[in-house]
Amino acid sequence: MTEAMSDQPEKQAIPEIVRSRITQLQERLGELEMEARGRVSRALTSGNANLRELDRALERVSPDDWTVPGVRRQLDKLRARAESFRASALKRVAEMPGTAVSALASGARAPIQSLTSGLDEIAKRIEGRSNGEKGEAGDAK
Repeated sequence: MTEAMSDQPEKQAIPEIVRSRITQLQERLGELEMEARGRVSRALTSGNANLRELDRALERVSPDDWTVPGVRRQLDKLRARAESFRASALKRVAEMPGTAVSALASGARAPIQSLTSGLDEIAKRIEGRSNGEKGEAGDAK
């Protein structure tokens, strides 16, 4: 019976050791869980910030609507712009003979030079367009 009594404290000591180890493990798991939550939170925060940045970049890169109605609207805008440029060019060309005559009639050097520079500018635009380059009117917008 003395053996049975001597085993009794050992049996109680083992569960106490197990309990203390379990408690230590639970505390360590709690620490790891808090650290993991912090890391996940930081990752989500930075991921969301990166997604917002990507959205802004995509808005800058592709603001156009590529659906059929969207492309039609773009074409209509381009047609209207081309028509406006055409009307402006026709108006300037129609005014040129009058400007040339008044410049020649005045006999002053400045009006003739401004007329020459205007004609040079128009010639450059026309030549640039025929060579496939953008003219100054295309660079304006």
